[in-house]
Amino acid sequence: MRSKLLSRKLPFIATLVYFAGGFLWITLSDLMVASLHLPETERTLVEIVKGDLFIALSALMVYFLLHRLTRISNETSFQKYLARHDPLTHLLNHPAWIEASTDALRQQDRNDATIVLIDVSQLRYINGAFGTAAGDFILRYMADLIQHHLEPGDVLGRSDASRFALFLPGHPESALESLFEDLSQASRHPVHIGLHRFRFSFAMGISRSPQDAVSISELFTLATIALDQAKLNPDRHLAYYSQTAAKTTLAALRLETDLGLAIERHEFIVHFQPILGLPGLRLLAVESLVRWQHPALGLIPPDTFIQTAEQIGLIHDLGRFVLKESIRTLGQLSVPESIRPSLAINLSALQFTHRDLVPSIQAILDETGFPPERLSLEITESTFINDPEQGRKILNQLRELGVSVALDDFGTGYSSLAYLQELPIQILKIDRALIKPLPTRESARRIARAVIDLAHSLELRVIAEGVEHREELEHLENAGCDAVQGFLFSRPMPASTLAAWILNQNDQPTGAA
Repeated sequence: MRSKLLSRKLPFIATLVYFAGGFLWITLSDLMVASLHLPETERTLVEIVKGDLFIALSALMVYFLLHRLTRISNETSFQKYLARHDPLTHLLNHPAWIEASTDALRQQDRNDATIVLIDVSQLRYINGAFGTAAGDFILRYMADLIQHHLEPGDVLGRSDASRFALFLPGHPESALESLFEDLSQASRHPVHIGLHRFRFSFAMGISRSPQDAVSISELFTLATIALDQAKLNPDRHLAYYSQTAAKTTLAALRLETDLGLAIERHEFIVHFQPILGLPGLRLLAVESLVRWQHPALGLIPPDTFIQTAEQIGLIHDLGRFVLKESIRTLGQLSVPESIRPSLAINLSALQFTHRDLVPSIQAILDETGFPPERLSLEITESTFINDPEQGRKILNQLRELGVSVALDDFGTGYSSLAYLQELPIQILKIDRALIKPLPTRESARRIARAVIDLAHSLELRVIAEGVEHREELEHLENAGCDAVQGFLFSRPMPASTLAAWILNQNDQPTGAA
């Protein structure tokens, strides 16, 4: 504020100083020359020198004044530039883009226009893995690629850390496809920065005026919804806004909001699916499966909310709840202790790598008195594929607690045999993908038998999950499988019916299902 005030008064101050200085110079210098009583020739020479000095001093003052004014003008222009532009890409920032796009939309006939949002999907991970210089390079690279497609009337800006916003007059289908294909082509090739080599990906969301909305702010919001949908598309990360997409996004937002309160409202419940031993189909354990009893939407399966729970940081609290609630339920079952089953619980990748996993399990076991040898934790290969060494360390800590660990979904994904010999696991769970073809394919039966024999040679117990038909059960029993689980025996059931199912199963003759 002080600098601006000084810059406005500078011309007046300079003029005043020049007038006062000139007046004093002429008056005092004339008095001094007169007091010397010099001859006419010397007096003339002194007057000439005095005048030259005055001109030199005046020139210096004018130079200082012009230099100062130029500097203030440049600083003011740069500040105005930064107020409207992104310093990295030199594109319009979000407020300036909104203003420019609004002006451009007013000039369009019938308000025909297209808003395109382009997001660099892995920018946060690129910055974390390779440094911000790598992320900055990608952003400048993307900005250059997009600018190559700009036509007169187009408005491009950077709307946030990883996102570009583009205003296009009309609905140029060919321009959009050309831009998308060029960006796709660029993202297919690895980027080299120093010794690092990596790829990036992007997503594009599109809204249109006037059919979607008539203001730039509304169009931007709708394009954001379309962008979220584009990110979910595994094949082509491009989406146009639609009301269906909006409803899906709003439903997901509502789900996320409600999920944050679900634990304290006691809306989560656990269901149990039996695991039966072979031969004889005797009850060995139950797998605990969490459900969300939403007050408005009813019973919601885990596939709908587990990923959201991970994204909002709720998965650790949810995992602790499921373990404590499952142990509490098993302890309250009205069945003899001799037939009370063990407990199996799934762990997500985020749960498994959480620093408090082992201490929290230890605390719950100590609090409830539940025997650790009756607890099995189920994990998938994706849980530790990025850091096998750390995964091995956690598994060893769990083994020290006395808890067993099962490798779940074997037969899908990588299904690396190396993990079977390297990781301290005790149980192998064969996925439904290997079970389903058993009745019809000899090759499938040979593979299943080979997997079971291999697991037994490594002293692993084998559980086949997803068993739905008796023919599948017969082949598994012939192959020497240790236990089975699936709809053939029981669907996941609430705690209220588990005790009755256990007692009924215990009363059935051996081998009945």
